[in-house]
Amino acid sequence: MLEDDLQLGKVIKASLELKKYAVVWERHPDEALKQFETGRFNVCLVDIGLPGMPGTDFVKQIRKSDYTTPILFMSANSSDKDKVYAFCAGGDDFLAKPFSTTELALRIYALLRRSGSGKEESHKPDLIAFGDFTFDYPNRLLCSPSGEKNLTRKEAEVLRMLALNMNNVVKRESVLTDVWGENDYFMGRSMDVYIARLRKKLREDQRVAIVNVHRMGFKLEVENKR
Repeated sequence: MLEDDLQLGKVIKASLELKKYAVVWERHPDEALKQFETGRFNVCLVDIGLPGMPGTDFVKQIRKSDYTTPILFMSANSSDKDKVYAFCAGGDDFLAKPFSTTELALRIYALLRRSGSGKEESHKPDLIAFGDFTFDYPNRLLCSPSGEKNLTRKEAEVLRMLALNMNNVVKRESVLTDVWGENDYFMGRSMDVYIARLRKKLREDQRVAIVNVHRMGFKLEVENKR
């Protein structure tokens, strides 16, 4: 659990331990990341309004390597925009403060029940984070601090191929064969249109770009934050 409020953290920890849950509680994102990297957790509770690093950024860090552990966001802000951004960041559920410990326990139980064998990592993740973006493949959404953008099916398929091979070249013919089903001149022109559309949607983060690699294909280049 990542919660900086001392009193609330104590209450949540005590109530969950009464229900026989083992609870690891951290108040600072950096320490929580260390705990997550060295341990195995069945569910994560994350407060959004944290000093230093927002809870959504913390979850994006987690989702770079873990795509299956259920994450429940807790927040004093419960607008639709806040909820959308929380889910786009990689959350599985959202609980508005104040809440009862009974409701929290029920939400945790539901997440654990739904995840079931969810510890098995799928071959390809559904959520991919890069730069300021989180790409929600099943819902065809490209989420960023400015909001969300809907993608067409082909845009989503192309972006997924590039994102799964981040900073590596994806052969042009591979994209055509996998997404369009054929590798010919006319399909290639169609693909170029979709690549141009994706470039426009990625334009708000200057560290992210789809680059043409001459006579080879495309590469989703993502610079690390400095």
